[in-house]
Amino acid sequence: MITPIAELVSKADTEILRLNHAASTLMQYRWAWHRFEVFCSENGISELTDEALVSYLRFLTTERAEGRFKEWKYKLLRKTALVLAEVNQTGTYRWKISKHATPNDRLNNVFRPVQEHFEAWLTHQSLAQATQDLHATVARRTLASWQGQGTTDLGALAGADVASALVSLAESYQLGSMRTVLSAMRVLCRFLEESAGCSGLVRAVPRSGARRVRHVSALPAEKIGLIANSPDPGTVSGRRDRAMLLLGARTGLRPVDIVALRLQDIDWRHGHITLAQHKTGTLLILPLLADVGEAIADYLLHNRPTGVNDEHVFLRTQAPYVALAPSNGLHHMAAGAFSRTGLDSQPEMGHGFRVLRASLATRMLEAGTPLPVISGALGHRGISSAKHYLAADEERMRECCLDFVGIEPKEARP
Repeated sequence: MITPIAELVSKADTEILRLNHAASTLMQYRWAWHRFEVFCSENGISELTDEALVSYLRFLTTERAEGRFKEWKYKLLRKTALVLAEVNQTGTYRWKISKHATPNDRLNNVFRPVQEHFEAWLTHQSLAQATQDLHATVARRTLASWQGQGTTDLGALAGADVASALVSLAESYQLGSMRTVLSAMRVLCRFLEESAGCSGLVRAVPRSGARRVRHVSALPAEKIGLIANSPDPGTVSGRRDRAMLLLGARTGLRPVDIVALRLQDIDWRHGHITLAQHKTGTLLILPLLADVGEAIADYLLHNRPTGVNDEHVFLRTQAPYVALAPSNGLHHMAAGAFSRTGLDSQPEMGHGFRVLRASLATRMLEAGTPLPVISGALGHRGISSAKHYLAADEERMRECCLDFVGIEPKEARP
């Protein structure tokens, strides 16, 4: 069914109204759509096809290159055109889908098709979405490093190129993460050998990386309480941030699961939270503790935007009122809480939800909770994932120390 441009613009306008943007933002969108309608009229375009969209985006790029559009105006016109395309294709619009350019834009015409082919191949490998994203990111950075070296012939890639890419990747990843990077690099090299006629790439990837064992940062209960209560309830985000911090501290949930929590996941009558973990896919049922429930209810009743068509518990404090982005890991919010309580002065300690999670596990361990129970409460796939918390229980670790009975050191020689 062909949708006239004017009707499509009207539908897009309705979708944008749902997001509760400021009046000034709506005015900018409508101005930009008017410019698009003028372009279509001047070029005899009656419907939004892929060819029409490409033509318009090419026109915008040319106008910007020749100095007739400033950068902000180019971005606005481009984004509003992509909004129209999404509404034309799906009948609706989800905010942020077209907010940023694709991460593959920095790759040239040699490596971008390879990256897109690799990503398409990954979707058919029965991998978890998080694993696909990791492999795609490692591949993108690897191809970008080869592009920076001036490589133009994929068939000429050799083991030395793999080694140089790994050196480049090591600058962006921590030592403990390089084991995963090596695994992803091996998948990419195998793909290139099969699809691009390369040889000897997989053999150039080291079989294992160093595993760094970190000391688990843990805080006593009184300091965790200070962190959770540090947000100011008088601010727009205060009650929301307090509820999220308390939820992380009392349940050990990861940030990605906190921002993904939906209203229907909370059973107020029976007092529990049920959700599928993002990292493992494991179904987790947690008790809705009284203080956590009160904090969430306080936010829902007083600070959560009303009349919003979004089922997530925690929303942005500014329009559009949608779920928080899972990519930032709530790092800045948690770091601010640590700073307000003066706990950011210890450089060896983390300042995020990982510390809250580790502190909960450590307190459970000190209270004599069996390790399998701790592992289950934290949603681990197996007990081995919780073993590193043992190092934080100093009292019981001391009990494991051996004395020198029977192996006394010899007297010092003169």
